[in-house]
Amino acid sequence: MMFAGLACSPGSYLLKHKPELAKTSFQYFAMKSEEKIAKSPNDPTRLLAGCETLTKFAFGFIMEDADRMAMVDYSAGKVLYQNAHSTFSKAVIYGDRAMTIKYPTYAKWLIDKDGKTPPFNKADVPYLFWTAGAYGGAIKSSKGNPEWIIKLPRIGLLLEAALQIEPTWNKGSINSAMISYTMIRHDAPLNREEVARKYFKMAIDASHDLDLGPYVTLAESVAIPTQNRNEFTNLLYKALNIDMKADPDLALTNQINRNRAQWLMDNIDEFFF
Repeated sequence: MMFAGLACSPGSYLLKHKPELAKTSFQYFAMKSEEKIAKSPNDPTRLLAGCETLTKFAFGFIMEDADRMAMVDYSAGKVLYQNAHSTFSKAVIYGDRAMTIKYPTYAKWLIDKDGKTPPFNKADVPYLFWTAGAYGGAIKSSKGNPEWIIKLPRIGLLLEAALQIEPTWNKGSINSAMISYTMIRHDAPLNREEVARKYFKMAIDASHDLDLGPYVTLAESVAIPTQNRNEFTNLLYKALNIDMKADPDLALTNQINRNRAQWLMDNIDEFFF
């Protein structure tokens, strides 16, 4: 699951005690970000905010609802995945537009593997990360649509560019995202599990082992595909025992990932055969 930290303790409280209110609040912020973009469609800062907010909302709420619904009612879950895909697709447009405004050669670089890398700098890391996140969500929610699957390498380009600039950004969020990308990339190395675990180690080091995200990501991206039930349970138990109050900056994303970890544990027999 590609989802970075959110600094918002009240948000984590709402998510834990009043999840529908938390969802409504995020939906409102997403709507407001789009309204701001409509007023200033070529403002990279507003485009980034729209990309980030829509990506967070789609991953944290729509996709979570879709995964749960799909287990009991596939048709209803499919509708939610389509809703998520629509949201992610808009986020992709905003992220790409922001980067194209900042760097006119961006589109060629993203599409043409031989294109020259734009002179990205530290201020561009959030743009690179959230655009990659939007692409990841759009691809995942497309449920195998070839039109989106062929865009998978773009995630790697964006994340690897961000890693070169600031590998520990946002308490290891880029490394955490690289765990799942390593396992699904078209040019995955033969030792991809080992590589994924290296990114996992870097992610937990960057967060001082206070972020649940890398544990949940490794459980879903590595333990399930390799059918390692013991590793799956160990990772999720570890995640569920992380002190939720230790880092306020991680409060909201940790609550989201805690809910995810508990759901995965509750449905463990659905993932192992």
